[in-house]
Amino acid sequence: MKLIYIHHAHRNKGNPPTQEDDITKLGVKDAKIVAKFLRALNKRGVRIKAIYSSPFKRCIKTAKIINKNLKVDIIEEANFNEAGSVPGESWLDVQKRTRKALYDIVCKYKDDDAVVCVTSGVNVIAFIFLVCNLRPSDKAPYIGIPSCSPMLFNITKEDFKDYNEN
Repeated sequence: MKLIYIHHAHRNKGNPPTQEDDITKLGVKDAKIVAKFLRALNKRGVRIKAIYSSPFKRCIKTAKIINKNLKVDIIEEANFNEAGSVPGESWLDVQKRTRKALYDIVCKYKDDDAVVCVTSGVNVIAFIFLVCNLRPSDKAPYIGIPSCSPMLFNITKEDFKDYNEN
């Protein structure tokens, strides 16, 4: 199936940053551009079935803007929250919980379906490691992702053949 990772839109970063940080006017504009891109994919036969989003305000708001064109269910996925959202969680734990969310999504849909995942930049490493057949690692790099950057990943149940949650 196709998993379309989208980093949330540009945000007004609080001091300190919080889950309630909103997106900027530029972020709204970027999200509308991504929405047009996704609508074009839909018209070309990519069947987007749902949007999964971190419950953080900036992610939900990005998902809602995108969904104005798609009109699919938005499902909040706490496993897409960013690093630091779970007290005492390690970098390795962040990757594992993101991978669990991906596993649950892939198991729920058909191979020719597509799902949009709106989340924070830290979560993209789990997507990349999965398609590259790499295990989560505490040595994995943090990859900075520009706001509202869509990335399409082809991921199947077969990619999880050696998967276990531990």
